Amino acid sequence: MSATVWSFPPGRPEGIALIQDGLLPVLRETGPAPLAVLTTETAHNTFTRLPVRAGENVAAVFTSYPDERAGRRHLAEVRAHPLSREILPDIGREQTAAPRTLRLAPTGRSLIS
Repeated sequence: MSATVWSFPPGRPEGIALIQDGLLPVLRETGPAPLAVLTTETAHNTFTRLPVRAGENVAAVFTSYPDERAGRRHLAEVRAHPLSREILPDIGREQTAAPRTLRLAPTGRSLIS
């Protein structure tokens, strides 16, 4: 399992919209659909005991593949897709840093291990 995290300027929804409306359909069309997509909650934190990081604007896409080769193959298909050739440069212009891809492993208590 992996999580890819894109960072965008605070208060600017364009990058998140490009992920949701442009990249996600390509991901779904070319391979297994993402397990989850999480974006920054912009509402004011009304539960002050919960620590939050203010001033962030990110989208995180969680995916899972049977092995690394399948993941690399899907990534190549996404990059070759005609819509990606339009969307990925737009995402690149909006982001504040290169996307980070984190490899995740289930813990011993995980239901998916």
